[in-house]
Amino acid sequence: MMRKIVTVQAPTVEEATRQALALLKLTKKEVRVEVLSNPGRRLMGLRKVMAEVRVTKIEKTSTENESLGFEEIIDAMIENEGLPQQQAKELLPSEEHVEMGVRIAQGELEFVFGTDANPVLEPSKNVSLYVNGELINEKVTIYPGDKVDVTLSDELKPPQFSIKLIEQEMIALLSFTPGEKTLRTLSNTKFQASLKLVVEERIEYYNDLKPQEIVDELKEMGVQQGLLFPAISKVVSATKAYELIVAKGTLPIEGSDGDLEIHIEFEEFDPDSIERVDFREVNAITNVREGEVIATHILPVQGIPGQSLLGKPIPVKPVRDILLRVGKNVELIEQDIVAKISGKPSFDWRDKLVKVEVTHEFNHPGEVSLESGNIRFEGDVKVGGNVLPKMFVGATGSILVGGSVTQATLHAMKSVIVTGNVLSSTINVGKQEVSINELVRQLKEVTVFLVEIRDAVEQIFLIRGNTEVELAPADLKHLIYLLLEKKYTRFEVLNKQFIQSVRESNTTLEPEWTMVTDKLYDMFISTYKDKLEGMAGFQLLIDEAKELAEVHEIEAVSQAEIVLPYAVNSELYSSGDIRITSKGVFQSTLIAENNITIQGVCRGGKITAKNEVVLQETGSESFVKTVIKTGEKGRIKIGKAYIGTEIQIGLREHKFSRDELEVHARIDEDGQIILR
Repeated sequence: MMRKIVTVQAPTVEEATRQALALLKLTKKEVRVEVLSNPGRRLMGLRKVMAEVRVTKIEKTSTENESLGFEEIIDAMIENEGLPQQQAKELLPSEEHVEMGVRIAQGELEFVFGTDANPVLEPSKNVSLYVNGELINEKVTIYPGDKVDVTLSDELKPPQFSIKLIEQEMIALLSFTPGEKTLRTLSNTKFQASLKLVVEERIEYYNDLKPQEIVDELKEMGVQQGLLFPAISKVVSATKAYELIVAKGTLPIEGSDGDLEIHIEFEEFDPDSIERVDFREVNAITNVREGEVIATHILPVQGIPGQSLLGKPIPVKPVRDILLRVGKNVELIEQDIVAKISGKPSFDWRDKLVKVEVTHEFNHPGEVSLESGNIRFEGDVKVGGNVLPKMFVGATGSILVGGSVTQATLHAMKSVIVTGNVLSSTINVGKQEVSINELVRQLKEVTVFLVEIRDAVEQIFLIRGNTEVELAPADLKHLIYLLLEKKYTRFEVLNKQFIQSVRESNTTLEPEWTMVTDKLYDMFISTYKDKLEGMAGFQLLIDEAKELAEVHEIEAVSQAEIVLPYAVNSELYSSGDIRITSKGVFQSTLIAENNITIQGVCRGGKITAKNEVVLQETGSESFVKTVIKTGEKGRIKIGKAYIGTEIQIGLREHKFSRDELEVHARIDEDGQIILR
């Protein structure tokens, strides 16, 4: 006799029982239900445990069959199209003649007992063999009259899913495994003296997952927003292993920094074509007209923070605005920068600081000589011919020379480009950069003392138990003078030095420098003016000094440059770069705050750049001393270095004792010069 047992797992005991009954196609009255485990959570609530039940079909006994009425027996006969199965088998002739043995036919055990031998049964995995009510785990001989029961255990594994939060809790990733129905039956066999019960298994995959189960799991994890319901619906219809995103956090929307939109196009000058330019034919060029909008200040846009699936805010990067400084001959109308005159616009960038101005351009078509006189101009200067000995050309913008420069001096703030030779001359570009850096250093020292003086005054107020409003302005000033005299004598020296430095450079500085120095003078030096407007005025001065130092402390990527083909016995200084484009330099001194590049030869003199020096050829076969220097983090590249060439990187020096090719020099991790 064979019984059916089904083991089922489900979220609840009721659901597991329902699925088992559906699998057996029986009612609850026809089975016995055994609860193996109740649903719950383990491991501190982190692991979810399913309910598990074992459902066994209740077999009818012979007594129950005898109690059937005639009508029920007739109905059963009709349903089975003849006699009851067991009676029909007894009346039918045997399919094969067997003296002794056992077989499985249509899932049932059939025995034939011999006169002196009996069949043997052997259980196997997933088959429970009972003989006379006792569970048998090994081979057993079956005798006439033994009650033999075989129980097959079907399995039902419910669909499983797990959810994990990834990408900083911004994504909920669900991994799904479909449910499995393992259906087991006994394989048909022929009569055998010893039979091992063999089970056939058939696996069916199914999915009875409900969307609400996924939603509930997400809620238990703390996820109540960002749910992707179309994706959740897709999971509940899957019948194979699946992985997809079922919830997303709110991504932050980054803002945009402030910027300057420039509305004009600049003609790029190609220094490599310098020898082909006929400066006598270059006329003054007006780039913008009076009243023209040359640029627009684009205000920054704040970003929108995001939110993780667990409600944690995701911040956005703070936005920065440009520091716009309106220079000469321009005005700011709302966000537009408008030219007040017709002239040449310029945009001077220092990180986020940009200064905009419009300057005139002076065109001198001939030579600069005693007849023309020296040239000093606020703007750009173009010279069509040569600059003769003892002459001077100065510009607050750029200088372009169409001829040669001989024993002359050129000063410019932005660039100097010479198409001819430079002989025994001095060219200086961007010198003000150095003076501003020094002014910033002095101003920062002054500001440190201002903060200390303010803190000392507030401490005295606290000790005496009075406030600023209880003191007359004259008394407050007297208190500050006492502090300067007894505790901060160094401040007076620094303050006077700073004011003097600004006044000496007043013609080339922005008005904001003069405004701060005037306040420092009136507040701490002048005996005729009393500009101390209480501690509020004192704090305002500190704020203005800090802002001025901060704005000008931003390291400029200087665009200043000197470009020329050839120089002999000359001095060249640039706060940016120096480029020699043709024959090279002889017995000259070149200093650049950024880089120096020399095509041709470099015979004698001293070449100094903070970052990088690139030379085609240095020194000479006749042993001419040539010195090349860079900063500690700088590099020197030389195509061919003759004996007599000396290089210095930081404090380290190297002299070439023989000719070298393809020199790449720098300081290594041990602080030594390496040549590659």
